Amino acid sequence: MTSILIFLSLCLHVVTLSIIYKLFKQVQSLQQDNAREVTELLEQSLQDIKQENRELEHTLAATGNDTKPAGEKESSKQPETEGETKNPYTPETDSVTDETALSLEAKILQLHDKGFSIEEIARQHNCGHTEAELIIKMNQKAYNNT
Repeated sequence: MTSILIFLSLCLHVVTLSIIYKLFKQVQSLQQDNAREVTELLEQSLQDIKQENRELEHTLAATGNDTKPAGEKESSKQPETEGETKNPYTPETDSVTDETALSLEAKILQLHDKGFSIEEIARQHNCGHTEAELIIKMNQKAYNNT
């Protein structure tokens, strides 16, 4: 009688371990699919950003705006005289105010929740259409996976 119980116990353990192994493989497969989807989303967004940049460069070239990159801007500072030394850190303790501001991501998600279109959101926050769309998609992806 005990040998039958031991045999049944062994069979149940084998079945349980095989089920656990199959579930583990399914979870791994889902994680790989999720990583692949995120990678594809980011690659598509990168392509969209590149396209927007090309369009912006074309528009700027067509309008004749001569813009310099941030590193090439001319400095408007006057050179310091020898007798003058400026302290770069001068705290102003009399006028300290504590302000809080929402991040760009929070602002975009807030407007999206209110029903604004991606174009309207990008226009209001002076950011790229693709940037706003990517923030929304990544938030939806994170929200759906929890």
